[in-house]
Amino acid sequence: EVEPMSEVTVTVGASQALFLTLQALLNPGDEVILLEPAFDLYYGQIRLAGGTAVPVALTHDVEAGEWKLDAEALRAAVTPRTKFIVLNSPHNPTGKAFTKPDMEAIAEVVREHDDLLVISDEVYKYIIHAEGVSHHHFAALPGMFDRTVTISSAGKTFSITGWQAGWCIGPARLIKPIQLLLPYVQFCVSTPMQQALSRVLSLADEPFEGHDSYYKWLSEMYRKKRKLLADGLESAGMKPLRGDGGFFIFADTSDIEVPEAYLRQSTPAAPKMTRDWALCRYLAMEAGVLAIPSSPFFSPQNRDLGGNFVRFAFCKSDETLSLASEKLKEHFG
Repeated sequence: EVEPMSEVTVTVGASQALFLTLQALLNPGDEVILLEPAFDLYYGQIRLAGGTAVPVALTHDVEAGEWKLDAEALRAAVTPRTKFIVLNSPHNPTGKAFTKPDMEAIAEVVREHDDLLVISDEVYKYIIHAEGVSHHHFAALPGMFDRTVTISSAGKTFSITGWQAGWCIGPARLIKPIQLLLPYVQFCVSTPMQQALSRVLSLADEPFEGHDSYYKWLSEMYRKKRKLLADGLESAGMKPLRGDGGFFIFADTSDIEVPEAYLRQSTPAAPKMTRDWALCRYLAMEAGVLAIPSSPFFSPQNRDLGGNFVRFAFCKSDETLSLASEKLKEHFG
């Protein structure tokens, strides 16, 4: 059981939970390992805390259409300066839910170093939509609770990102510094939001819309939305990669031709144009469909790994997803 007073910190969303964790526990010069592609927020927050992001690229299995953990590359990246490994599952941007063997391999690396810790970002844990896939809590592995700060929030689960209610859970020795720092950043999370969340967390376990619980309904809803968008991407010549959770599709666009005019352009956001940025500008201007380029999810030394990928979101109405699919098919199909 978790001790609420000493092992939990309530924060203004998961982003603040991450910020406080890094500010409280990271020292200047410490290294933080990121499994790339990685949520772009991580890089800036690590720099703000005086740390250095160390990328370890996931392996793109072309035949399986998914991203896989390279445990040996992770092991090799650990140095005496490494303070944290950041584990994000389900993963943004790929949607990968790390398997229990994946997590056990990471835990094995952690056990090899007495001072190595893990930040487990689990904001999408209730949005597992792939058949036969489960979410695994890294901190539940033997010996890992004492080495892990688990971060999550209500925003993605209940589609209330603007409410900004999140939390850190971990051993008292890691949570105490975060609790001490919190009042200097934000005195507390809005009380009405905390009250509402305390009620909805109980209600969500009850039957909902013909399902055993709200969470079951949520997974089924996103399963259908993902299929709707994936079918549209395939009809336009793109290859949706496997995604187990969250509400993003990482798509392989290598069969799409990007006009040379877009490749030659530059923007303040992309002074050195990359294929993924050019393609996203092309999609927006010519097809009227917005996507996110993949290169911001990679460090500079790995940026070339993202040239053929873009990220689409399916946390939209069915009408919007259908319209986007029609536009893509009309333009590329």
